[in-house]
Formats: sequence, structure tokens, C-alpha cells
Amino acid sequence: MSRIDFIGIGAPKCGTTWLSAQLESHPQIGFAPDKEVYYFADTIMRRMAGKELRCFERGEAWYHEQFPPATGAIRVRGEFCPSYLYTEEAAERIAAYRPDIKLLLCLRPPVEMMYSWYWYGRNAVIATMPDTFEEMMQNPFLRDVGCHARHLRHYLERFPAENLLVVQFDAIRRAPDEVRQRTFEFLKVDSDFKPQLEKGQNAARAPRFPLLQSGAQSIYSGVSALPGIGKILRSPTVARSLQDLYHRFNSKAQKYEPLAPEERAKWEAYYAADQEELARQLRGLRVIH
Repeated sequence: MSRIDFIGIGAPKCGTTWLSAQLESHPQIGFAPDKEVYYFADTIMRRMAGKELRCFERGEAWYHEQFPPATGAIRVRGEFCPSYLYTEEAAERIAAYRPDIKLLLCLRPPVEMMYSWYWYGRNAVIATMPDTFEEMMQNPFLRDVGCHARHLRHYLERFPAENLLVVQFDAIRRAPDEVRQRTFEFLKVDSDFKPQLEKGQNAARAPRFPLLQSGAQSIYSGVSALPGIGKILRSPTVARSLQDLYHRFNSKAQKYEPLAPEERAKWEAYYAADQEELARQLRGLRVIH
């Protein structure tokens, strides 16, 4: 089977759900039905909890089975997995898999991204988010999810600049048609195609019943340790189906208060050096502002 042509590598809460919907709707793009295959690296939360699916061990044949066949009108195939940005191992694996692959990267000011990601992850099943944003930001592993330049460097060391397209979150808000068209041009598919889609986004969620959330986490941990059952739960399809089922019954959309100005200023200062480095990196890349 022919190899995959493009991969979206990040970042979470930066418009990846919207962009993935545009890609999936295009008749010339064979997009992974689950959006995120987690072949080259697992989710941030699973890595934090030590509950990785380890899909890479299943091999390339399994990976290719997660995509529609490259037949008919389909010109390119790909996926969008925001967790790939956060491990050098993923960059190494992708480069070994296909050095000329095209990469998509959505970005957003890090404090905005982190605050949105915190609230989105408050209803997670795999691992428990800290009780407050401030507590989350005391965890070095989670805090450094916002260090875009540090993680992007691993890709810039392995891929030519012309193979990377960066999409700023503000561009999606301001000019979605331009973002869509330029992304399609980058992938060399019909850039005039305009899907009729509802606005796609991953809203912040809260558990309807907090005790059910903690109970689900305990049950998942216990069942995962059982011989044979753990292997079944490590199937991406099964894991996603169980997650969707849980959120259908125990998730509700949640509005949250803006981050306090003093907190925003504190963390903007923390990310300032990384943002300066990111600005230097982006000068040599194709960026949709």
C-alpha cells in the first residue's frame, strides 16, 4: 500500500478539529476516519498516566489499514494527531517513515491554548487533570506543552521548510475560507472545493456527575490490568468508542471564566523566550497568519 502523504502534528486547542473537518470533507483526500491514529506517539494524557496504546508496535501495515484506500478520486491521505508535536521520538519515526511527508501545524498564543486545554481536559477518563489551572501549570510535563518552539525544533531538524505549513488560530477565526484554500493548495488538491459543514470545535467539558468520572477512571485502570482485556482496550477504535460513550452520558458543555490578568501576565512571561524563538523559526516557514 502507498504511504501516507501528510500528517497534522499539533497543537491541541488551536483549530485542529476545524481543519480536520475541512480535510475529511474533501473528496480528493483520504482522511483517517478517527482523525487521530496515535501511531507515531500516544496522547499527552495517556503518556502522563503511563497508559499508552503503543500503536507503533503494530507496524506499518496496521497503520495503513486506518486510512481509506488510495483509489478513485483520492489523491492524498493523512491524519491529524496533535500529540505528535510533543515527543522527539515521533519526529524521528515520521522522518524514518517518509522524509518527504507534508506536515501541518496549528498554533495559538500558548497561554490561551493552555487555559483552553486545561478546561477541555477537566472531564478526562484516562487521567485526572489537577483541580486548578495553577496546579496544572506546576507540572513541568504539562506546562511545557505550551513551549511550541522547543517541540517544533525536532521537526525543523528533520524536515525541509517547504514541507511544513503553519496555520495560526487567529487566521481560522478571521479568514477560514483563505485558510481552507491555502491548505488545499499546499496538499495539491482542488483548492476551490468548499464543504458545507457546521462550525467544528471541541468545547470545554465538565462531568455531569463527578463521582461517575472518578468511578470510570478507577474501573478503567482496574480492567486495563486484567490479562487479555488490557490488549483489547489498547485498540484505538475500542478506546475511542469507550471515550465517546462516556462523554455522551457524562459530559456537558461548560463556560469558564477568563484567566485573571495577573495569571495571564505571569505565564506569558514564562513562555516569552520560547515565543521569541518560535518567531525566528516561523520566518523560514510558510505561515497563514
